[in-house]
Amino acid sequence: MTVPPSPTPAGALRDAHRVAAARRLFLEVSGPAAYDRLSALAARLLAAGHAKVTLFTDQDTVVGGHGLPPGVVGGRALLTGALSARVVADARPLVVPDARLDPSLADLPAVTSGQVVAYLGTPLVAASGLVVGVLAVYDPAPREWHADEGELLEHLAASVVAELELSAARSVIGASRTRLEVALEASSVGIWEQDLRTGVLHWDERGAALHGLEGPLEITDVDAMIAARLHPDDRDAVRRAMADALAGSGEYVAEARVLHADGSTRWTVSRGRVVRDAQGSAVRVLGTVVDVTDAREEAARRMAATQRAAAVAEVAAQLANATALSELAEITLRGARVLGASSSALAAFDADGALRLHLGRRLADTVAAAAAEADVEAPQDLVVELDDTLPTQYTARHGERFLFADLDDAIARFPAMAEVGTALGLHALASLPLRVEGRLLGSFVVIWDTAHVFDDDDAELLDALTAQIALSVSRLRADAERDAAVAAMAEANRRLQLLADAGRVLSGSLDTAEQLDRLADLVVPALGDWCWIVVTDDHRRLHDAAVAHRRPERRADVAAYVRAMAHAMTSEHAAQVVLRTGRPLVVPEIDADRITAALADPAAREALSRLEPRAAAVVPLLARGEVVGALGLANDAGRGAHTPAEVEAAVEIGRRVGLSLQAARLFAQQRDLAEALQHSLLTEPPRLEGCEVVVRYVPASEGADIGGDWYDAFPGGDGETVLAIGDVVGHDRHAAAAMGQLRGLLRGIAYADAATPAELLTRLDRAASGLAVGAMATALLARLSRPGPDGAVLHWSSAGHPPPVVVDPGGDVRVLAAEPADLLLGVEPGRPRTDRVAELPAGSTVLLYTDGLVERRDRDLEAGTADLVAALRGCDGAPLDELCDVVLRRMFLPGAEDDVALLAVRVGQASTTS
Repeated sequence: MTVPPSPTPAGALRDAHRVAAARRLFLEVSGPAAYDRLSALAARLLAAGHAKVTLFTDQDTVVGGHGLPPGVVGGRALLTGALSARVVADARPLVVPDARLDPSLADLPAVTSGQVVAYLGTPLVAASGLVVGVLAVYDPAPREWHADEGELLEHLAASVVAELELSAARSVIGASRTRLEVALEASSVGIWEQDLRTGVLHWDERGAALHGLEGPLEITDVDAMIAARLHPDDRDAVRRAMADALAGSGEYVAEARVLHADGSTRWTVSRGRVVRDAQGSAVRVLGTVVDVTDAREEAARRMAATQRAAAVAEVAAQLANATALSELAEITLRGARVLGASSSALAAFDADGALRLHLGRRLADTVAAAAAEADVEAPQDLVVELDDTLPTQYTARHGERFLFADLDDAIARFPAMAEVGTALGLHALASLPLRVEGRLLGSFVVIWDTAHVFDDDDAELLDALTAQIALSVSRLRADAERDAAVAAMAEANRRLQLLADAGRVLSGSLDTAEQLDRLADLVVPALGDWCWIVVTDDHRRLHDAAVAHRRPERRADVAAYVRAMAHAMTSEHAAQVVLRTGRPLVVPEIDADRITAALADPAAREALSRLEPRAAAVVPLLARGEVVGALGLANDAGRGAHTPAEVEAAVEIGRRVGLSLQAARLFAQQRDLAEALQHSLLTEPPRLEGCEVVVRYVPASEGADIGGDWYDAFPGGDGETVLAIGDVVGHDRHAAAAMGQLRGLLRGIAYADAATPAELLTRLDRAASGLAVGAMATALLARLSRPGPDGAVLHWSSAGHPPPVVVDPGGDVRVLAAEPADLLLGVEPGRPRTDRVAELPAGSTVLLYTDGLVERRDRDLEAGTADLVAALRGCDGAPLDELCDVVLRRMFLPGAEDDVALLAVRVGQASTTS
């Protein structure tokens, strides 16, 4: 067997845990004899000349050996120290057949001197798992070590470790025994042992002394000792405790009074444990006995104080978890019961200054029984009159404490107590003020059903309980105020959010029907279980506008009722009252009489009854002092009447709805006026020979301003057809005015002069500049020459306007692009402009349009023109009216922000107008 050595890690030798484990065993080594014997056995069994046991603490020390020179045991392992250190560091056996052949060992002094040539060492592993030393054998001559020799040495090493651990254990046991003796002596604990096989009971000196005897003693008749030395009331308990220990857990505990010869009695507590043999049979009981008389007397002296402190602590803990004032009286009574109290009550001022009484359970039962006997309903909410006729309110108001030992004392001070005390079975009473930081919060009243004399300790306990309950009252009041503030803030935030949402709804669209529908869904269920909105027309008649119900399937029922209501309501109906007064009307409870008075039609009454309303609120829709409608809110039985906050929110919503309705109506009027004015400026085109002309004008969907888009078609002075379309920059009345002037100027110039379109636009630009029209505009002017069965020629010029689009008879669509584009009108009046020419076969359609058709926020002019071309494909055979409608349907989207003017001309057909 050959195990090559490895370099020694010095850190393993210095490991603090390993050194401590080795030192523990080294300090308890009693002598070398046992280790010499084991070393000799190792040398003999392995036929080695030398053997030694070495422990490694912070240095190596030989604790036993064989074949060693005198003086080596007890000193350092000079010859084999380096080799054994390697065993400790590696924590494994070291097998060296010939150290001279190992370069790492050949230079060691023990090897060069020839004293150590063959070496076999194995680690000593303590119970902790740490290597504490080495058992080694060695010879001055080389030899081959066999595997069984290594195993044998490991077994002997285990014996060495066992001897080391045994020595340490003996030392620990000896020290522990000494400490135990000292502790038992100091604490006067007696030791006893009962041999269950012989029945003999052994007492040590202290055990005997605790029983009034001199010892140690051996008692052969245990029953006689129990009869002579234990109190008669405790004998059976002691016997039962021993029987239970033997039959059950094996733990014996008994408390008994010991009778001394001088007639005194001492309390003792005995504890023991059953010891069993290998077969599990009980063979003895070992135990202790201690005198607890002084402790019991001290406990008795402190019991009252302990109970009082515990009562206050328990009450304080329970009060800390109380969530309502009604719980406090019963909780505090648990502390007052230490004094024998039977019931209690708590009177506390609420936020409104009323003194509310909260009764303990027993007192509440007494009041309920008295009420039942008198055949009246027991009060659920007791408010005490602040008249100072009883201790409860007097203490709460003035802060004075009263302790009445009997009812007569109470009656002498408060005569009204005669009736109250008799009714409640009261014989003693304490009334104490609840005060926190000088503020009176109420009073705490404790009741006894027997007379009770109050001593200082009683008063101290009552004061402590009162202080705790006062703190709890203060905490609960603060919690209630905080909760109320938080709830109010949350409710206010909900109302503000509701109003904000209502504002978004009302500002999101000018469609009043959509607004009111969304608003009705918003206020339900926030302000009611269902609602309706009615609005007035120009003749002040009410019309249903919107409904909602928290249960969507019942929305149709609400709508049916509101339709019937609008025609059947009388002057007593809430909507009519609100319409007349302009003020909200709250109906906390709806009854049959009110429904009959409000609705003349039985069918309407039946429709309302199906909805089962129990409360309602109706608010006006106001617009600058004028009522333009009403908002009605209704609640089912489970929700109850509307709160002031809900009504306030509904009023504000009604005000906003009224303003929105008024604004929508004004907008509609202005829009109608604007469209009428716009159309008045855009006249019907004339009937022209050889072509068909169709026009369209669509105003923007947003805003009521008049636009600057325009078109025109008329015969020129030379008989040619003049086509014009344009768009004044802007979208207001100024743009419309400029549009009217430009259109009129162009008509006059084009009719009076047969110039080309480019020349006409240049003259128009100069005229507008000279007349200070003050506007920029795009425009496209065209002359249609010789329209007839064979087609026509289109001469045109563009002032920054989108190009014409032509649909050929075969269905092809082409854009008559003008590159480069000429400037807008109103930019540089003297700049020359360019004429363009296009041949139009018979059946061709020319489409002139303003940029609103092709350009919007999400689509530039180029993309819009491509979309227009796509929309026109396949329309060559469509009637011209239909073609224009198709173009608008495909190109003009709802919500467009710009007007659209459209002028379509089809060559080779008789003229129609549109």
